[in-house]
Amino acid sequence: MKDATLIAVDSVMRADGTISVRVIEDVLNALKRNPDKRRLGTVRAAAEILSCHPRTVHRYARRGLLHPVKITCRRIRFDLNEVERLASEGAAA
Repeated sequence: MKDATLIAVDSVMRADGTISVRVIEDVLNALKRNPDKRRLGTVRAAAEILSCHPRTVHRYARRGLLHPVKITCRRIRFDLNEVERLASEGAAA
C-alpha cells in the first residue's frame, strides 16, 4: 500500500475518538504487510511447493483447485500464496 494511503487511513482513524491507538497501530501494520499481494510463480515452482510433478499442477488447475494466471497464450503462472494454501490445507480448503 502506498505511503499516502497509509497516512490517509491513519488520519481518518485518529479523527475517530472511539478507536484506540493500539487498534490503529495494528491496522496500519496489517496494511503494511499486505499478505494478499499475489506472488506469481512458474508451474515448476508450484510443483516444488506441492512436492509433485508439474503435470499434477496442471491437473489441479483443470479440477479448479488452482487458478492459473495467463501471461500469454502459452505462458501461465500460479499464485504461490494459493499454492501454499493448497499444500497446507489440502483440497478441502
